[in-house]
Amino acid sequence: MIRIKTRVLKITVFIIHFILVPFSIAERKPNIVFVLADDLGWAELGCYGNKFNETPNLDRMAHEGMRFTQAYAAAPVCSPYRAALLTGLHPARLGIMDYLRPNSANRLPSDLVTLPETLQANGYSTGMIGKWHLSGYSYHEAEFETRPTDHGFDWNFGSELKGVGNGANTWPYIFRTQPIRWIDIEKNRLGEKENLTDRLNFEAVDFIRRNKERPFFLYLSHYAPHSILNGRPDLVEKYRKKHPPGKSGRKNCYICEDAGLGKGDPSNHWAMDHNPHLAAMLEGIDDGIGKIRAELAAQKLLENTIFIFSSDNGGESSVCSNAPLRGGKSQLYEGGIRVPLIIQWPDNVPVGTVNEVPTINTDFYPTILNAANIKLTGEVDGSSALTNWKNPKAPREQPLYWHYPLDRPHFLGGFSGGAVRDGDWKLIEKFDAGSTELYSLVNDPSEEKDISNKNPNKVVELKKKLSEWRDRVSARIPSAPLLTDPRKLYFAEHFSGPASERLWYNGDWSAENGVLQRINTGTENTRIFLRDAVYDDVLIRFDFQFQDSKDIRLVTGSDGHYNSVIHLRRDHFYIQTAKDNSGPYFSYRHSECSYNFDPDRWYTMTVEFIDDHLVAHIDHDHLAYANHPIINKERTYFAFQVDDKPAAFDNIQILQARKSPKFESNLENLKSTINKHPFKKPLKEEYEIRKTNAHEWFYQRQEEYRSLVKKVEELDQNRKERFPSAFRSHKEIKKKALALRKELNKEDPKYKELLQATHRAKRAIEAYLIEQNPEVSDYPNSQRKAAIEKLRSKHLDSIGYKKLILALEFAQKKLEKAYPRAFISDEEIKESRKAEHNRVKGDLLYKELQKARSDAYRAQENYLFINDPKLAELKQLFSENN
Repeated sequence: MIRIKTRVLKITVFIIHFILVPFSIAERKPNIVFVLADDLGWAELGCYGNKFNETPNLDRMAHEGMRFTQAYAAAPVCSPYRAALLTGLHPARLGIMDYLRPNSANRLPSDLVTLPETLQANGYSTGMIGKWHLSGYSYHEAEFETRPTDHGFDWNFGSELKGVGNGANTWPYIFRTQPIRWIDIEKNRLGEKENLTDRLNFEAVDFIRRNKERPFFLYLSHYAPHSILNGRPDLVEKYRKKHPPGKSGRKNCYICEDAGLGKGDPSNHWAMDHNPHLAAMLEGIDDGIGKIRAELAAQKLLENTIFIFSSDNGGESSVCSNAPLRGGKSQLYEGGIRVPLIIQWPDNVPVGTVNEVPTINTDFYPTILNAANIKLTGEVDGSSALTNWKNPKAPREQPLYWHYPLDRPHFLGGFSGGAVRDGDWKLIEKFDAGSTELYSLVNDPSEEKDISNKNPNKVVELKKKLSEWRDRVSARIPSAPLLTDPRKLYFAEHFSGPASERLWYNGDWSAENGVLQRINTGTENTRIFLRDAVYDDVLIRFDFQFQDSKDIRLVTGSDGHYNSVIHLRRDHFYIQTAKDNSGPYFSYRHSECSYNFDPDRWYTMTVEFIDDHLVAHIDHDHLAYANHPIINKERTYFAFQVDDKPAAFDNIQILQARKSPKFESNLENLKSTINKHPFKKPLKEEYEIRKTNAHEWFYQRQEEYRSLVKKVEELDQNRKERFPSAFRSHKEIKKKALALRKELNKEDPKYKELLQATHRAKRAIEAYLIEQNPEVSDYPNSQRKAAIEKLRSKHLDSIGYKKLILALEFAQKKLEKAYPRAFISDEEIKESRKAEHNRVKGDLLYKELQKARSDAYRAQENYLFINDPKLAELKQLFSENN
């Protein structure tokens, strides 16, 4: 994704830090304490009407502060909320639109200036406790892992080391038979039965005590009450006695089995109402609220502290209550995105008020900075709600948007879709179904009555707003898989920080501002390679932007050769399989699809390989399909190729895959869509493609044609054996020269000495360029090559550079003069072959072989024209028009 803010801004923030801090006591800015629950339902707190759970401290906080009834999460799952909270940017702009899997290559982009970084630069102590979930984990073999201390937190405690939500909430925090603690707590401080929520609360109080002398930002991110629910035993027993637990929503409970309690859910971890574990975990959070408040009061800091409590999304509807709201976690209905929010800030937020004005968590970043009188540098998607905090009647005229594309429904029931709330109107767009729903929240907060049919004009208006917003934030809707069921991530790169070393590219490319950008060097076709690629059935997905380019390709293949290529052009895309001697197979142009790509827009291409099927699609209506034996291979080659103009890539993903459960039916539907959007080609191109395709088609199916082709091949081989200098291919000559260079480098000291001289000359040029801008030497590999190329373009006419180029040319000429056979040029090959043909053209055998080959090829071509009437028709039309 394109970032609004860049690394330059980040550096600026840290410069401000050293200029402006420390503050005097008189200037002390407000402390900020942000407590976040995980998957807490909208209706679970006493102050929101719950009669079973006991939350006296949160209720008191609401009584002494402000309770919001229409606060929203930026997404219905956790990672997007957390990213939006810390950046003020919408998840769609960040490219974090779903929860991050344990081995995810995606992470919170390092080039963004986060809320803690800005506060840190303005004199704040910053600390984070608990759930991070904004990176993959090294334990799960994620190539990159970023921690809270990489994003502006001075101190971090209790963040996860692996996947969360396993219910191992008691010391030593080891899940079943796993070899490590899933959380970075090395020692207990609350005894051998230490409870995780209690420990995090304890550390929060400790942080306040340690940092009382300066303003601080404390982000306490609880894991509770995320399922599997597993509360502190004494509290669980308290609530079990208070009211019998409801029926369990799941039949299996491994925590019960591990405790020797047998099958089912005898401990009521999955009770759908009056859940004792949920109540116990919530009481633990509430107890921490009380302890934090008491410590703030004891340190005389309460009056100058902004104290915030909320949840990252709606509750899991099988164990939490979001009533009367519809749905829950993973869904775009109100129960999935509307969250509890309580704010207390004495003398600033009015006591005991209820705020009914919609707000979303991207607003926290600008609002907190506004409250602390800190200037917001850079742009955010949220807006300051400070005026509304101080006066809950103050209106906020802004639509709220959501973007939640999924490849398949979330296991909790979520669907792929988007939504917009504008005033009291809310529209939900379901991507897979192609349908929309419209609700009037003022009349129907439970979203029971879809009134889209009664308000078609409002549907059109809101769909337009939602579409325009997606364009503004570059939100894409990836086409869901058709033939595959994606499984484990094989490789991914989101350019959220230093790029993967597995991607190789030259100085034409630079990973910056969250994308891989081809710079305008004017170099001919250039490729991006994946090192050590080995894959077979996969789903490949990537975002691309044409910019000035006209030709983008995804190139895949086996044994170091390409065999299946997806070609993207400005006005269409198509699939081509290549010549491959293993079949043997010949080049074949498969289906193509007309599509008018806007060069300035981002698009997402989904590519699926399964057995001998290959499908590439922008959406389910625009696709290209191929079915060919050459596809059914283990692939060891993966590359992108772009012409000589700028283009960009982002969010490259390769996921191992298996056949979709709907493979057969989807394949039939797919085949009926293949020619839905034909592409009109010039007559010459259509003729040439038809002829190429006919060659492969008849070779694979007709023995008579196969024998004609083999006759041509035998004559070609015979010519090469009898007159090698005249008929050896360009590629063979180049390959022989390369082999010679490798041999010389191993065995010839003189060659090695001359070659090293060229290397020294190249290094001298690079050193000279870096000397012109020394900071380039500190750039990451993903940016360094391109930076050097930019310097090269800038200094082409400098005297120093020209001298070094002359030195390189001299060293290279000296090497080539000493070993001419190792460095034969294209022109020399061409002239050599021409001379050889002239020398032997009078030879009787040469003439006989040439005539025999010409006759054989003519017979091969005639077969095609006789047996493919369409090809013959195109030939006739082509001849008439030329």
